[in-house]
Amino acid sequence: MDIAKCLDLVDELWDRDVGGAAPGIVELAVSGSECPGGRLTAEDVYALEGALTEQLTTRRGAAARWGTGTLQERMSRGGEIPEPWAGLALQAVELRAWKNARGRWLIITVADADPESEVRLLLAVSDVVPD
Repeated sequence: MDIAKCLDLVDELWDRDVGGAAPGIVELAVSGSECPGGRLTAEDVYALEGALTEQLTTRRGAAARWGTGTLQERMSRGGEIPEPWAGLALQAVELRAWKNARGRWLIITVADADPESEVRLLLAVSDVVPD
């Protein structure tokens, strides 16, 4: 998926009326067809995240940055973290989030917490934020 398609998906998920129930975590499908072996490297995924973040910052302002360590610690102590924040916190080290005028959060991250898994670019929207 190129940057323009990623931005279209962001706008669709972030701005549409979903009746109070935001969609869950969406993996941004990116093509590795131009890459050796037809797969994206971790560096490719981070580059796509950087380019997407740059475009969103231009369009929507600076992102809030969330380290997931605190969220993980709260969950390990039995604290409740709302989805999709909890799921993202288990897959990533850092989250970038923007809030729109309707109060909905857009969260982008690279799922890189598990060294045994392929690095993936994830997107989520949420009407709530962890306290």
